[in-house]
Amino acid sequence: MSYTTYENYKDPHVTVHCTGCNQIRKHGGFHQDNQGKYENHETYEDAIHYARSVNLPLIICSFCKPPYSR
Repeated sequence: MSYTTYENYKDPHVTVHCTGCNQIRKHGGFHQDNQGKYENHETYEDAIHYARSVNLPLIICSFCKPPYSR
């Protein structure tokens, strides 16, 4: 399974999602106002490592619930 992080700079946070999460798809996987960005990661550990490196509050998606959070 792969993972996607979403960074939001206007509402400061980074969220870890399972790739293919409906929350990502409803926005098309990009942010039209340049207030955030999406990054793909091969493993959960890679996604968490990246999320911590951007120094934003970390959220684990409550919709797709990546395996770590179950």
